Amino acid sequence: MSIDFKADLNPQQFDGVQATEGPVLVLAGAGSGKTRMLTYKIAYLVHEFGVDPFTILAVTFTNKAANEMRERVEFLLGCDLSRAWMGTFHSICGRMLRRDGDVIGLKQDYIIYDADDSVNLIKEVVLEFGLDPKQIDCRKLASAISKIKCKLRTPNDFEASASTPAEKTLAKIYFRYDELLRKANAVDFDDMIVLAVRMLMRDEDVRLKYCEHFQYILVDEFQDTNESQFALLRQLTQAHHNITVVGDDDQSIYSWRGAQVRNILEFPHHYPGCKIIKLEKNYRSTGHILEAASGVIAQNTMRHEKQLFTDAPLGKKVFLARFSDDYAEAEFAVAQIRKFMDSGIAAGDMAVLYRINALSRVFEQKLMENDIPYIVVGGLGFYERAEIKDILAYLRIIMNPADDVAFRRIVNKPRRGIGASSVAKIAEIASDSDMSFFEIVASGLPLPLVKRSLDAVRKFVELIQTYSEIIDIKPTSEIIEDIMDRTKYLQMLVEEGDLKAQTRIENLGQLVSAAQDFENDNPDPTVYNFLSSVTLMTGVDRWKKSDETVNLMTVHAAKGLEFKVIFAVGLELGIFPLARALIENSELEEERRLFYVALTRSQKHAFVTYALQRGRFGSVEEMAQSPFLRELPQKSVEFMDFTRADSVSSLDSCRKIPEYIERHRSRKYGWAAKGGGTKNSAKFAKGMKVIHPFFGDGHIIEIRGSGDSAIITVNFRSSGKKKLVAGFAKLKVKS
Repeated sequence: MSIDFKADLNPQQFDGVQATEGPVLVLAGAGSGKTRMLTYKIAYLVHEFGVDPFTILAVTFTNKAANEMRERVEFLLGCDLSRAWMGTFHSICGRMLRRDGDVIGLKQDYIIYDADDSVNLIKEVVLEFGLDPKQIDCRKLASAISKIKCKLRTPNDFEASASTPAEKTLAKIYFRYDELLRKANAVDFDDMIVLAVRMLMRDEDVRLKYCEHFQYILVDEFQDTNESQFALLRQLTQAHHNITVVGDDDQSIYSWRGAQVRNILEFPHHYPGCKIIKLEKNYRSTGHILEAASGVIAQNTMRHEKQLFTDAPLGKKVFLARFSDDYAEAEFAVAQIRKFMDSGIAAGDMAVLYRINALSRVFEQKLMENDIPYIVVGGLGFYERAEIKDILAYLRIIMNPADDVAFRRIVNKPRRGIGASSVAKIAEIASDSDMSFFEIVASGLPLPLVKRSLDAVRKFVELIQTYSEIIDIKPTSEIIEDIMDRTKYLQMLVEEGDLKAQTRIENLGQLVSAAQDFENDNPDPTVYNFLSSVTLMTGVDRWKKSDETVNLMTVHAAKGLEFKVIFAVGLELGIFPLARALIENSELEEERRLFYVALTRSQKHAFVTYALQRGRFGSVEEMAQSPFLRELPQKSVEFMDFTRADSVSSLDSCRKIPEYIERHRSRKYGWAAKGGGTKNSAKFAKGMKVIHPFFGDGHIIEIRGSGDSAIITVNFRSSGKKKLVAGFAKLKVKS
């Protein structure tokens, strides 16, 4: 197959492709065709230099991006690359650890704990220490341990440096958490990178093997790498410096999960003599959108200088709008969405982007009221649903009986008569004997349980052992179906008989289909590989764009995506940017990068909105505009003030709004301030049945205060307890 590399690429992309030897830093602006350059570079190495494609390592941050890269290269070269080293950091490291992890004591059949599993294991540790998990935020502990691991600090390292009481407690929890992971032959997400680095550092033969095997290394989204990921790359390039990293420091938005923008800023320092190539031609956005985004990001100081340009027309200016409150903001956005849909733009080509998840509620309500289908991207993922995690837990304990987290999850699901007290006794014996829960119940040792529980435990052990005999024989999809039938899990849902149970049954059907797809698409479709693949899926991997639904998502979730129309909403001080960003300039610059990412998701139409009042924490709070709005270049922005009858259209009006309103000043308004609705709470009473336009049917369980500022607590049938301000509640008494 003949490939005309020069004709298929712009001059800067072609320069990046031709720079094959030594370190290369490609600064790829938003929408500049970096994926195209990367895929063509892989093809160029194989096609022009005869490099074996299996000696090229290509690393991305999502499975979706890795699959897209592989498919494009396969198309260019006309060959099967299903076993090539193209994947996420986690999948690549997982593959290395399965091959050579034994040199650091890791068994080949280790299992991967997802974020929820890690939190549950930390709860186990907290209980062991005699603490109350309800009084301790185990997710924060998991996050703290994750950050420690990303810095390549072992439990012993951290314990030695711990000085404060809080650090010393965290060190003990980290130490025991790590012990329990090893005991279960499990790794968490951070371990996959950290252990791979440790393996390369400790065993020179293994390191040399991989250094010599990977002749060329290419890394996508390099600005998102953390300390351990960069350390991995440094280890793999010790024999040569044939590494090309592609990224955009202006889109570095993940410091909260350990990403270090300094990795891309200081790359030339770590790899002296590296070639720097800038991809500055944007293929996504119109001129006005690009100018607006560039005007904002130019305010940052921690960045490589870039000047994006486009051959596209100027298009529509960025529409900046101010509203009296969040309801007016949402009504405007939904009205615009309807207009675009009527003009032929698909719902799926539009996105509402917000800084914090809490802002989605009002937009969901307004979309529902207008019968516009939508999806909240990054909400509860398919593989995070209880019924899916239950069946996967069965697979996990069949594969690895030492998995205590999986044991706890399904030993009494469906109910077998093995209650919480029985599990607590098993856990105590396991802790004392340093054995797994399953080892204890399968050992034949006498257990301090009542006969009914003992019989149930024996049957559970027999069930799991039966599957261990067929796990390598039957397809994964058939095993899943058999588990649902033999455990009577499906029967349990059928007997529940309500709409929610029916949805869960349908989800389990989709799980079987997912396993069948995996069997059809993968050369080695074992249960182990299936479990590994679903555990490593990111939120973006799980999301499938549909023409039928408007997309609601955080700006973080939108990274790497593009839409014809975007609404960047809630541009208010304290929300976007977050209040804490005002303290540290580095955090403020990251928030600015986040706004830049939001704007550059748009191809044709960009709307930026903010409100003077917003419902927060059960009250209505006065808001001040985001400082980023004053950084938008006036020539690329059209401003409308919907808080005034004469609707001014001068951006100067926006600039005159006070820059700061005390973050904690809040005030509860009566409905008159919003123009109609319930005047007071007098017509409501405890126990009364009510209906809400968004939450549906419910009954009042408490009323505190009086008048429009009263707090009405309602227990809704579909969404549980909600606290509503009487003046804003829009409640109606159900007749």
